[in-house]
Amino acid sequence: MTHDSRPTTRLYYTDATLLTFDATIVAHDGATTRIILDRTAFYPTSGGQPHDLGTLNNVPVVDVEDGDEQIVHVLATPLPAGTVHGVVDAARRRDHMEQHTAQHLLSALAADHFGWETLSVHFGAEHSTIEFDVANASTAQQDELMERARAAVVAAYPITVSFEESADAIAVGLRKAPPREGTLRVVTIEGIDRSACGGTHLATTAEIGAMVWRGAEKMRGHVRLSYLAGGRVLRHLTAQDALVATLARESSCAESELVEVIPKRNTDLAEARKMITALEEEVAGHRVRALFAGEGAEGVRRVVHRAAGESASLLRAMAQAAAAESRAVLIVAAPPAILVGTSADSGVDAGAALKGAFAEVGGRGGGAARLAQGSVPDLDAHARAVEILLAG
Repeated sequence: MTHDSRPTTRLYYTDATLLTFDATIVAHDGATTRIILDRTAFYPTSGGQPHDLGTLNNVPVVDVEDGDEQIVHVLATPLPAGTVHGVVDAARRRDHMEQHTAQHLLSALAADHFGWETLSVHFGAEHSTIEFDVANASTAQQDELMERARAAVVAAYPITVSFEESADAIAVGLRKAPPREGTLRVVTIEGIDRSACGGTHLATTAEIGAMVWRGAEKMRGHVRLSYLAGGRVLRHLTAQDALVATLARESSCAESELVEVIPKRNTDLAEARKMITALEEEVAGHRVRALFAGEGAEGVRRVVHRAAGESASLLRAMAQAAAAESRAVLIVAAPPAILVGTSADSGVDAGAALKGAFAEVGGRGGGAARLAQGSVPDLDAHARAVEILLAG
């Protein structure tokens, strides 16, 4: 079809709540799964905000790309030229509006009250982040910033969109210098912020609902704060409640007792692990002594132990216990793994021996003179490696 170079009319510019629309396919961008419409309500990935999802004539829209003047809709299956009915995923659009509006509010308050300028933003699937041009952000400052933002939510400040010439917009005042000249789309939070922005936003700060911090990290000498806003807060709390309920049920205690029960359980578990380790070392010593008891007294004694369900830690302890025997080489066969333990007077370097066997059959692993371990790709290779090690 003939390519129509007219700009795509961006319906979301004037109505972010518009979720259904009709349009005409004016071009295909190299493939029939990449279409350009004369008008669209789909927001393309831009300015840190992810693209919308939805359908065009019931065909899933999997990506939306900003081609500057025109918007490319990437579809799951091709669509021929003609008219289409578009439906934007309401939940995803609402979520992005909440995150983006919260970011404008937080960035403006951070700049006004702490002098923190926003360097970058990212609206992720799980949480959103703002990177500020400061090296440190104390817990007290973070708490104050969030309390100011929550107060602004309660105040229900109107959020409006206007189209202004860059010179006029600058004269009235913008949060940052505009990226270009000409007509700008300006998003205003009454009394708090005026920013040139092409994203989708809520109608009032009250619609943001709840906001919480999710953490802070240092990056490139700056601070990046992670937050949740709107419905994400409720979903997070619901998930946390379910997690706490599960932990309490598994711990056979009330939720309020978890703070005491879990540390005690962890202490008990650590003590039990120490006891198990000591017992495994004792068992390993007895087993290894029994394995070598029937071997001859002359020359290097090579023994194979074929694992039969023992724990990995017990098998390793057995390989280590070989060091206490005389002229001993213990080969622990636990497919696909092989462990080799040797005594110093055997003259056998465990790591070198294992490497030599693996050079013939293939395998990965290594170790030191007294203990080495690794694994091979299949049972035939495993059996051959054990034969090589046993033959010396």
